[in-house]
Parts: sequence; structure tokens; C-alpha cells
Amino acid sequence: MGFTKTRLSAANPAVANRFVTSVAMKVGAYSVANGGAMPTPGARRITITHSTVATGTDTLGTITVTGTGPRGEAISEVIVPLADAVATGLKFFATVATVVGAGWVIAGGNDTIVVGCEAGDVVFDGPGELAAIAVNTTAAGAISLADAGGTFAVLKSGIAEGLYRFDVDVVGFLRVTLAAASDVTVIHSLRLPTSYA
Repeated sequence: MGFTKTRLSAANPAVANRFVTSVAMKVGAYSVANGGAMPTPGARRITITHSTVATGTDTLGTITVTGTGPRGEAISEVIVPLADAVATGLKFFATVATVVGAGWVIAGGNDTIVVGCEAGDVVFDGPGELAAIAVNTTAAGAISLADAGGTFAVLKSGIAEGLYRFDVDVVGFLRVTLAAASDVTVIHSLRLPTSYA
């Protein structure tokens, strides 16, 4: 099995307004900011933040996001906003092409939405293996590693340069979250399903 290298060198916190800044909800397409690119390499789940503007929450409808996934494949997802809360999608987007609202009905005033992305960079989605993390310079902040089961390792701030071996199976996805602008290389492999004729 071959391994892939993914280099990360910037903090990757959540960016609540990466794709759509606070605008009135509507039925139709929203303007997508930042060319639809994630703030750092890798893929992230999309977040939708809703705010009630006047008395009575609008009928929120749905938001459909289209773009590309971690392997460059075309993907789309319908996300249902939550009243005065953050709704997070389930799919991982590497880029966002369109954000379209449907089913929205005004109540007391134009409620607003913000469209962004969660923290961390997903270097692959699916089952795979994390072989190692190469810390290229002493870590500026903590480095968290997570899969579908949750966070499974945290390299502490100030961890020295070197190769840290893991050799662990990863379930669902591999997310690497840098608390600061550390410089790391993630050595990993994705296990694609085997098809039988």
C-alpha cells in the first residue's frame, strides 16, 4: 500500500463566514466569497449560521451547497438551517461552487444566514491509515488528530522536530487541526473499496 504526504503549515480554525457573510435569507443563489476555496489545504464540512432578525423566526427552508470533495469529485449537500444556531453538514468539501436557498418564507423580518466551514483539514475521507506525522519545525501550537470516532491524539504545543509514528487505522476520515501556524507533514493512505467482477 502506498502512502500520500499532505503538508500543513497554517492554523486552521473554523471560519464562520468563509463563503457567505451575514446576508438576508432568500430563495435563490447567494454570492460565494473567496472563490469558493477553503482557507487552508484539505476539505471541511460546511456550517450554516442562522439569526432571527425580528419577532418570529422565518420558515428556514434548506440550503444546497455544491462543489468538490477531497478527491476532486463533484458533490452536493442539502443542509437544513437551525433556528438561531449553527447547522453543520455531513460531507467534506474541498471547494464550494454554489450556495442556493430554497423554501425560505419571511415571518417578522428578513432573518440572516452566514455560510462557512468548520475547523481542521480533512486530508482524506473514508477508511485509511495514519502512518506518521513529521513535525518540520518545533510546533507553534497543539496539533489534534481526529477521525469519525473523535480526537484520538494531541501533539502538544512545543513538540520538537521529528517523525512521530502512529501506524493506526482511521475510520471515516482523518482531520488534522493546527492551533497555530505549525509546519507538519501528514503521511497517510486511503483504503478505497475493492470492486469484484
